[in-house]
Amino acid sequence: MMIGETQFAGHLGISLNTLQGWIYHKRLPHILTAYEIAITLGVTLNYLLGGKERDITIGRMKELAARDAAGRIMDLSIQITKESHKMRPLGREKRRL
Repeated sequence: MMIGETQFAGHLGISLNTLQGWIYHKRLPHILTAYEIAITLGVTLNYLLGGKERDITIGRMKELAARDAAGRIMDLSIQITKESHKMRPLGREKRRL
């Protein structure tokens, strides 16, 4: 589905003049805005800025896999911390004589 420049500018929350400055006058958007544009268009940031890697799928899959792994590591870390708080420290038990 194709949308016009006015609609696209509205989607990004910028003015039409700003978008046209980027398109026709070789101005560059802020890096976070450029990233949002790339995601919206389904391309890599590299491609958007003139590179060759257009397909976002492989890069996006790697990013999601890394986030998933980081999330799992964080969950395990929290679980280990909770379990360690339940355990009594070694060597601090009172001995009965």
